[in-house]
Order: sequence, then structure tokens, then C-alpha cells
Amino acid sequence: MALEPAESVGHGRDGQVWDLGQPVLEMREQSEVRATAELVAAVSPATWERLGLVVRRSPGDTYWIVRSSDLAGVVRLDVRSTHVHLRIQPKLVDLDLFFLADWAFGSQKSGRAFSDARAELQALRAEPAACLLGWYIAEMVAFATRWTRRGYVVRHEDLVGRVRGHIDVARYAAMSLAQARPHVIPARFTEPSHDTPPNQYLKAGIRHAAALSRAVPLPAAQRALQELSRRGLSLLAGVSDVRLTARDGQRLNLAGPLRHYRQPVAFTTAVLDGTFLSTELGTHSQEAIMWSLNVLYEESLRRVLEAWPGATSVRTPLRATVEGSLGERLGASAVKPDYVFRRGDGTLLVLDAKYKDVTPRSALGAGSADDVVDVAPTKRQRVRVRRADVYQAVAYGRHEGLGGSTVGLLYPVTLAHDEPYPAPLRLREFDPRVHVVFFDVGPTASSHVTDLYAVLDGLGVSAAQPVVTAGTPI
Repeated sequence: MALEPAESVGHGRDGQVWDLGQPVLEMREQSEVRATAELVAAVSPATWERLGLVVRRSPGDTYWIVRSSDLAGVVRLDVRSTHVHLRIQPKLVDLDLFFLADWAFGSQKSGRAFSDARAELQALRAEPAACLLGWYIAEMVAFATRWTRRGYVVRHEDLVGRVRGHIDVARYAAMSLAQARPHVIPARFTEPSHDTPPNQYLKAGIRHAAALSRAVPLPAAQRALQELSRRGLSLLAGVSDVRLTARDGQRLNLAGPLRHYRQPVAFTTAVLDGTFLSTELGTHSQEAIMWSLNVLYEESLRRVLEAWPGATSVRTPLRATVEGSLGERLGASAVKPDYVFRRGDGTLLVLDAKYKDVTPRSALGAGSADDVVDVAPTKRQRVRVRRADVYQAVAYGRHEGLGGSTVGLLYPVTLAHDEPYPAPLRLREFDPRVHVVFFDVGPTASSHVTDLYAVLDGLGVSAAQPVVTAGTPI
């Protein structure tokens, strides 16, 4: 497969230099910045590694080069007894984290929740770490406003001059009678209350998110998060404060009338467990808010596809088996496409999410002539269609369990308000043909979900689809 070289449009360094004394150090995911030797030496190698940052310097160079991975967020570092905020922004400009988080967790209410909370929404959008924290707290506010339930809880109280429920005879004899207080009756009874384990778990999640918000460097975003936190905690004022972890969420009984708690409890577990918000960096647990946008993109896209009208998810286990010369089974490995769906017309679609290969135009370097083709679906982004990704998609489509399927690669783009939804592309000379599809994750993402469904419904049907030919310049 001969592919033309990508156009060289820069190597991702914008001239900024990190140095001691700067209160905020900024960069984008999967990019590079320069740093002074004094700053690099002031941060331990273990900290650089935990942050997913590679620090290197070539012989003769004055500055060190710091390269980021696919982690984004904010970290509060202690650099020579001074607090410094390290902020890693998403590589895609105008990426709507509210949209991704909303779909990733299976709820589409965050916009209304933020409006109801009257928080400084624009301030939160300016700070990616605040986006995910604020989204979570706003979801809890929306749930607590309408859906919290009372449950029957067991109370142990010393009642004066009255009896309720069951008398604790042992305590009554040992305490009340022995101390000449026969009118004080220890009782055990049940009563309806909001102070139930599920509500305690949600309140613990809000307090955890409120503590994390202290690491956000933007004062306006901090104020917005504090306002949201106060509102959420006030709605759960009758619920006890209990220190809980993600493991406690697995012990909750959410059957029957509490089944509507499953989604917010899953949100809270993700926050407490660091699924998207990792709190394991830094000296203290509240000093870092880091997440993988690659994971967030894949999970949100999965939920969007599950809501595709007329299509159903196919979860048949697939394997590649190694056999000997006599047909004996020597071993097997799992074959795991990101998504397999069957359309309403019976067509099987095998789709693979590709987040890492979307890059701003100003950050792309030269591509290898045998490795990559660049396409430009929008004014601001280029997509790198890599040979390995194409081979992987073709291999999925040729699997005997997926025979006759249509295969596609799904790349994220951020569309401006005046930009049309990009048409899909296809690569010829392969059987099955590989389709390149784009998924809007920008400010207009919510209005373009139906466009994605329309594109997927037409894959392999329309003959007017643009062609990306191997060996032909893009």
C-alpha cells in the first residue's frame, strides 16, 4: 500500500518556554513545549512519568523538550515550595467536554442542569478540568432536585417517657435501671428517611468533586464549582456525611424502587474510582484532575451508537485460533473491534474509534510516505489515516464471524457553526472497502448526532461517496 507523504505544517512547538517562577504552565495533549533545565530539575522524574510527560534533551540543546501524552487536565505541583498549576488542554480546539461526558455516562441533561444551577457556564467551558467536575455536580443537583427517595432506616435512640418499636432490654437493664433512670427507654425502630446508603454515596461524590475543584486554577471556574457544590449539598442536607470509596458503591442494593439510582451511582463510582478523573497524582489526593480523552471519546461514541435508531449492537465473542498441522488447538486470542452494529437493513457494520490520529493543522509533522495519508475534513483539523489502522479494519472485516460486513474508521472533528457536516470517505483497492467517517465533538455536536446516523445508514449504499485512493495524493 503506497501512500503519499503528509504535508509538513510544523512540529507542535509554539515558542513558549516553561521556567521557574511561572504560576501556570500550559500545553496541549500530544504536543511539545520547551522547558529550562532549572524547572526540569525542580520536578522529580517520577512525577514527570506519572503525569504521562516525556522529558528529553538532545546534546548541545539549551532547552529540554516536554512532550505530553493523551492525558488532559490540571495538576498542582510543588516546585521549590511554590504551588504551580500545570494545565494540559485538549488538542482539539472547541472540544465540548460537556457533550462527551454527558454521553459517556449515559445521560443527556447537563445543559439544562447547568442552566438550573445558574452557574458561570462560560467560566467552566474555559477550563477543561472544571467542565467534567461541573458536569458531574450539575447532574447530581438535577437528580437530587427531583428523584431522591426516602427509605426505611433502623434507628437506635434513647426515648424519654415513651416507647417506639422494640425495647432494647439488655441496654435498658444495664443503663437505665442501673442508673435509676427508668423513664429513659433504649429503643430500636425503623422510620422513613433520606439518610439512606445510596444518598450518602451521592453526597460523598459531591464532596469529593468539591475538594477536587480546589485544584482548578481559574478563579471564576472555582466560584462556579463552589456554587454548584453548595446547591447539591443543601439538597442533601438531611443525609449523613460518611467517608466512602468506589468499592462501597458495589455493595448498594439498587433493585426495585431504587433502580433509578443506578445511573447516578455509576457516575459517582466513576468519579471516586478515577475512571475519567484520576486523583492519584501529586502529594495529596486533591492535587490532580487528569483524564484520558481517548477513553472518554470511545465511551461517549459507544453510547451515541447505542442510541442509533434502527440499529442493534452485536456482542458475539470473536477469536483468532492457532492450530497445529493435525488440527489441534494450540491457542487463541480475542478479536475485539471497538463497535459492531447491525443496521435496520441487515448490514453488519464494524467500526473502530480513532482519537489519537486527529491533530490541529499547526501541530502536524511530516508523515512517512509508506505510513500515512492526511485528509482535511474541516478548516482546523487534519486526520491521519494510518496504514496500520486500515489493515486492522480490513482484518476485522475479513474475520469469518464478520463476513460481508462494512468497515469504517471514526475520527472526531470540531465543527464551527457555519461548517457543514463532512461527508464520509472510502479507501479503494481493499475488500472490504474501508470507510472514513467523522464524528462532531465541537460546540455544534448535539445537533449533528442525527447527521452521524444518516452517514452510517448510507455506508456501502451510496456510490457518490468521495474516494481516498492508496497511492494518490490527498
